[in-house]
Amino acid sequence: QLGSPTALADPETERRLRAAAARGGHTLYVPRGALWGCEDIRRMDEAGTLAALKVTMTKAPQSFRLEGWLQERLAAAVAAGGRAVLYEGPLRPLCPLAPNNVNTMAAAAVAAPSLGFDGVRARLVADPGVPDWHVVEVEVTSAGEEGRALSVTSTRRNPAALGAVTGSATRHAFWSSLRGGDTRPPPVPSC
Repeated sequence: QLGSPTALADPETERRLRAAAARGGHTLYVPRGALWGCEDIRRMDEAGTLAALKVTMTKAPQSFRLEGWLQERLAAAVAAGGRAVLYEGPLRPLCPLAPNNVNTMAAAAVAAPSLGFDGVRARLVADPGVPDWHVVEVEVTSAGEEGRALSVTSTRRNPAALGAVTGSATRHAFWSSLRGGDTRPPPVPSC
């Protein structure tokens, strides 16, 4: 089990972990944590109908633990005092800059291997207007016909203590998804 899926953004780390699991006859299990709709994303990816996936994470500036140039961008946002987009682009380059903050995004890349860390779009927003919330918006778009495609957007508002990196409900979601690795079917399975 891998508790921090951002580690998989490094291709060599991912290759080594997958190889070790295969050598030992095991499965590398990545908990979905705060990613709402993970199973639906995975099903769309497996069916070949997933065209795009974007995850936007909005938190109070104090809730970010950032590295490199992203620290400077956060400091500028704090000085300006308003809502600021810190990053928007492919997920892979964001992971080493925000390893404590983007595990939900990394779980999306794992759920959608056809897009992966290079195809999943990430948007990181610092907003002092949400001091005790972490807001995760997941936008999923299917392959469409004649310019028409299924589009689903979910917004998860997770209560969080001021300055907390992880929201209150994430711990439960993380442990719940770990239990989801149990292959026993539920007494009344859903479709």
